Amino acid sequence: MIKNVLITGISGSVGHYLFDLLAGDPQYRLYLAVRRPEKLRRDLRKYSNVILLPRDIRELPREKELLQTIDYLVLIATCWGGYREPWRINVYSTLRILRALAPRRIKKIIYFSTASILDREHRPVEAIREIGTNYIRSKFLTHKILQRHRLKDKLITVFPTWVFGGDSTHPYSHAASGLLRLRRWIRLLKYFTLDFSFHFIHCADIAALVKYMLEHELAKNEYVLGNAPLSAGDFFRECAAYYGQKTPFQLRIPAGLLQLLARLARKHPWDQYCLRYRHFVYDTLNCRQLGLPGAVDTMAGILRALEK
Repeated sequence: MIKNVLITGISGSVGHYLFDLLAGDPQYRLYLAVRRPEKLRRDLRKYSNVILLPRDIRELPREKELLQTIDYLVLIATCWGGYREPWRINVYSTLRILRALAPRRIKKIIYFSTASILDREHRPVEAIREIGTNYIRSKFLTHKILQRHRLKDKLITVFPTWVFGGDSTHPYSHAASGLLRLRRWIRLLKYFTLDFSFHFIHCADIAALVKYMLEHELAKNEYVLGNAPLSAGDFFRECAAYYGQKTPFQLRIPAGLLQLLARLARKHPWDQYCLRYRHFVYDTLNCRQLGLPGAVDTMAGILRALEK
């Protein structure tokens, strides 16, 4: 039986990798909601099972007849900045789309949140209500609402960590663009370290995990996506090693100094919180744990993939 899958955010980096995994699979009929179709770097004429919906996500709830036929929904689209837009897109549009689905027909909903809203015990950070950016606060609020939604039993929420991805045929993620610019500074940065650690994951791995979630039953309904945590010092050292540079020593920059500079620079309260919290470490899910092939789980692998 053909499975109708509606995907938002397909023109982004994760979306392109997911398209490559699903578009050639005859068991899926893909409905792609794209606000700017020119950003999708694929020739859709090659795929008889792909239907383009040139719609802003805010217009999707009007497609009531279509939404009633959807079996699987993947909500990747998000708004990062602005004042009102994060609320209109990340909260209201998401909830309106869910309201238009057929409860008895829809089988799974995969919703993309962000690991930034969770503490190390995977609990929502309540302080976000006061100090979060509009993007972070909108994701926090949506997560709160979805925990009590009528479709919560069919909902899988994923919380990506730092997302790297992109190459000559895939758009670069925000983090990947910054990482490529880092190359010119790595000769200097490799000599420093910070009391800071984080997870990372490649867009291709996220796409593989989403496909797995579409096709398999899962034990939980919330997953933080990421590889093993990496310290700031190891991050700089591994990047330098990829470019053939040795790191004979590293100087630790005191966390208090960075926090002071952030206050003096009047950084957003959320940025100041991140500098105080420092270790964004979780119990994560990744491709290696599921035995999925092709996992990109080292910084050398990330950099190599970005340069294809």
